[in-house]
Amino acid sequence: MMQQERRRMDRRSKVASPFSHHRLTGRRRTLRRSGEDQAAAGHLDLYPRHFMAVAVSILLLCILDAHNTLRLLEMGAREVNPFMDVLIRQSPRLFVMCKFLLTGFGIILLMAYHNARTIIGIRARAALYMALLGYVVLIIYQWSMFPAGS
Repeated sequence: MMQQERRRMDRRSKVASPFSHHRLTGRRRTLRRSGEDQAAAGHLDLYPRHFMAVAVSILLLCILDAHNTLRLLEMGAREVNPFMDVLIRQSPRLFVMCKFLLTGFGIILLMAYHNARTIIGIRARAALYMALLGYVVLIIYQWSMFPAGS
Protein backbone atom coordinates (compact mmCIF):
# COMPACT_ATOMS: atom_id res chain seq x y z
CA MET A 1 0.00 0.00 0.00
CA MET A 2 2.86 2.38 0.79
CA GLN A 3 4.34 1.82 -2.67
CA GLN A 4 1.04 2.65 -4.32
CA GLU A 5 0.79 5.98 -2.48
CA ARG A 6 4.35 6.90 -3.42
CA ARG A 7 3.69 6.42 -7.12
CA ARG A 8 1.17 9.24 -7.16
CA MET A 9 2.37 12.68 -8.08
CA ASP A 10 3.73 14.57 -5.11
CA ARG A 11 1.15 17.22 -4.18
CA ARG A 12 3.91 19.59 -3.10
CA SER A 13 5.44 19.76 -6.56
CA LYS A 14 2.41 21.66 -7.92
CA VAL A 15 2.78 25.40 -7.93
CA ALA A 16 -0.24 27.13 -6.43
CA SER A 17 -2.00 29.68 -8.57
CA PRO A 18 -1.36 33.28 -7.55
CA PHE A 19 -5.14 33.76 -7.73
CA SER A 20 -6.12 30.87 -5.47
CA HIS A 21 -8.33 31.41 -2.45
CA HIS A 22 -5.46 30.73 -0.04
CA ARG A 23 -3.12 33.19 -1.78
CA LEU A 24 -5.68 35.96 -1.42
CA THR A 25 -6.92 35.20 2.09
CA GLY A 26 -3.95 33.40 3.62
CA ARG A 27 -3.99 30.01 5.26
CA ARG A 28 -1.83 29.72 8.35
CA ARG A 29 -3.40 31.36 11.36
CA THR A 30 -1.28 29.68 14.03
CA LEU A 31 2.03 27.88 14.36
CA ARG A 32 1.96 24.38 12.89
CA ARG A 33 3.49 22.57 15.81
CA SER A 34 3.39 23.28 19.51
CA GLY A 35 7.19 23.28 19.71
CA GLU A 36 7.77 25.73 16.87
CA ASP A 37 10.00 28.67 17.60
CA GLN A 38 8.24 31.99 18.15
CA ALA A 39 10.51 33.54 15.53
CA ALA A 40 8.75 31.36 12.96
CA ALA A 41 5.50 33.10 13.89
CA GLY A 42 6.60 36.04 11.78
CA HIS A 43 6.00 33.89 8.72
CA LEU A 44 2.30 33.30 9.19
CA ASP A 45 0.09 34.09 6.22
CA LEU A 46 -2.52 36.08 8.11
CA TYR A 47 -1.96 39.15 10.20
CA PRO A 48 -4.29 40.89 12.61
CA ARG A 49 -6.86 42.87 10.60
CA HIS A 50 -6.12 46.15 12.31
CA PHE A 51 -2.53 46.05 10.98
CA MET A 52 -3.81 47.28 7.62
CA ALA A 53 -5.50 50.26 9.30
CA VAL A 54 -2.30 51.03 11.23
CA ALA A 55 -0.18 50.75 8.06
CA VAL A 56 -2.48 52.97 5.99
CA SER A 57 -2.66 55.50 8.85
CA ILE A 58 1.13 55.67 9.04
CA LEU A 59 1.39 56.20 5.27
CA LEU A 60 -1.24 58.95 5.33
CA LEU A 61 0.51 60.64 8.25
CA CYS A 62 3.80 60.33 6.34
CA ILE A 63 2.27 62.24 3.42
CA LEU A 64 0.84 64.84 5.79
CA ASP A 65 4.25 65.16 7.45
CA ALA A 66 5.91 65.76 4.06
CA HIS A 67 3.29 68.37 3.17
CA ASN A 68 3.64 70.14 6.53
CA THR A 69 7.44 70.04 6.26
CA LEU A 70 7.40 71.70 2.85
CA ARG A 71 4.93 74.37 4.04
CA LEU A 72 7.02 75.09 7.14
CA LEU A 73 10.17 75.37 5.03
CA GLU A 74 8.41 77.94 2.85
CA MET A 75 7.69 79.90 6.04
CA GLY A 76 11.36 79.95 7.08
CA ALA A 77 11.76 76.75 9.13
CA ARG A 78 14.70 74.44 8.51
CA GLU A 79 14.91 70.66 8.19
CA VAL A 80 16.88 69.10 11.06
CA ASN A 81 17.33 65.68 9.42
CA PRO A 82 20.51 66.04 7.31
CA PHE A 83 19.54 63.25 4.89
CA MET A 84 16.10 64.73 4.23
CA ASP A 85 17.62 68.22 3.98
CA VAL A 86 19.84 67.06 1.11
CA LEU A 87 16.82 65.53 -0.64
CA ILE A 88 14.73 68.68 -0.19
CA ARG A 89 17.53 70.85 -1.61
CA GLN A 90 17.75 68.58 -4.67
CA SER A 91 14.00 68.36 -5.29
CA PRO A 92 10.90 68.50 -3.10
CA ARG A 93 9.40 65.73 -5.25
CA LEU A 94 12.43 63.51 -4.59
CA PHE A 95 12.08 64.26 -0.86
CA VAL A 96 8.42 63.19 -0.82
CA MET A 97 9.08 60.05 -2.87
CA CYS A 98 12.03 58.92 -0.74
CA LYS A 99 10.18 59.66 2.49
CA PHE A 100 7.16 57.66 1.34
CA LEU A 101 9.23 54.74 0.01
CA LEU A 102 11.38 54.48 3.14
CA THR A 103 8.32 54.60 5.38
CA GLY A 104 6.48 52.06 3.23
CA PHE A 105 9.43 49.67 3.20
CA GLY A 106 9.73 49.95 6.98
CA ILE A 107 6.03 49.19 7.42
CA ILE A 108 6.28 46.13 5.18
CA LEU A 109 9.20 44.79 7.22
CA LEU A 110 7.50 45.46 10.55
CA MET A 111 4.29 43.79 9.38
CA ALA A 112 6.07 40.80 7.87
CA TYR A 113 7.98 40.16 11.09
CA HIS A 114 5.37 41.41 13.54
CA ASN A 115 6.13 38.66 16.09
CA ALA A 116 9.91 38.93 15.84
CA ARG A 117 12.00 41.10 18.11
CA THR A 118 13.90 44.09 16.79
CA ILE A 119 17.58 44.78 17.42
CA ILE A 120 16.75 46.64 20.64
CA GLY A 121 14.55 43.80 21.87
CA ILE A 122 11.03 45.08 21.33
CA ARG A 123 8.52 43.22 19.19
CA ALA A 124 8.13 44.54 15.65
CA ARG A 125 4.39 44.99 16.20
CA ALA A 126 5.17 47.35 19.10
CA ALA A 127 7.52 49.29 16.80
CA LEU A 128 4.66 49.60 14.31
CA TYR A 129 2.41 51.13 16.97
CA MET A 130 5.25 53.38 18.15
CA ALA A 131 5.72 54.63 14.58
CA LEU A 132 2.03 55.50 14.43
CA LEU A 133 2.22 57.30 17.76
CA GLY A 134 5.41 59.08 16.70
CA TYR A 135 3.77 60.38 13.54
CA VAL A 136 0.72 61.60 15.48
CA VAL A 137 2.98 63.48 17.91
CA LEU A 138 5.03 64.89 15.02
CA ILE A 139 1.93 66.16 13.20
CA ILE A 140 0.62 67.81 16.37
CA TYR A 141 4.04 69.45 16.88
CA GLN A 142 4.11 70.67 13.27
CA TRP A 143 0.61 72.12 13.58
CA SER A 144 1.71 74.01 16.69
CA MET A 145 4.43 75.66 14.61
CA PHE A 146 1.99 77.14 12.08
CA PRO A 147 0.86 80.70 12.79
CA ALA A 148 -2.72 81.03 13.99
CA GLY A 149 -5.22 81.23 11.14
CA SER A 150 -3.07 79.55 8.48
